[in-house]
Amino acid sequence: MTNIEKFRPGSAIASGWVLIAFFVGFILQSLFYGGDIPMTIGICGAGTYGAYLLFLKPYVLLFDEGIKIINPTKEITATWDLVEEIETRYSMSIQVRGQSYYAWAAPAPSGRHSRRMHKSDLLPGADSPRRVGDSLKSDSGVCSYMAKLRRKNFVSSQASQFEIISDNTSLYIFAALILFGAAATFI
Repeated sequence: MTNIEKFRPGSAIASGWVLIAFFVGFILQSLFYGGDIPMTIGICGAGTYGAYLLFLKPYVLLFDEGIKIINPTKEITATWDLVEEIETRYSMSIQVRGQSYYAWAAPAPSGRHSRRMHKSDLLPGADSPRRVGDSLKSDSGVCSYMAKLRRKNFVSSQASQFEIISDNTSLYIFAALILFGAAATFI
């Protein structure tokens, strides 16, 4: 991997750290002022870990040879010659061998996003987006634009590579924290 560029929206980082601080505050409050400490640690620990999984862990790595999408339970790596299409329908996604893989770090905006855009942003033209998800004012639009630039400048020099790594350990940890909090509630 050469010339690596990491995409993770600043709003996701801010939201994740605010939620983590919120849940840690609950835990500290129950430690200092009393309360059901095991239940609070279980439930707030699940909330903290959930905020990490949803907001801080997902990102997209763009490099000269390809793209790597990091989601909470999967890592998808593909070289640019295997990427058939880059789409922004629900989130930024790549299509490899007829199957779509979505990037959690680059969600497409809702229909209300079009109200913030000027009419000329959605008109057909040379470089103007045709959909709200393609807008450079959205996370999916920015990430897909960066990916399309890298794909356009790609020069094949190595063998093609496509890899999916699934790791459900984080889901098991999240479920264990919820069960610990629920068990502490009923005991």
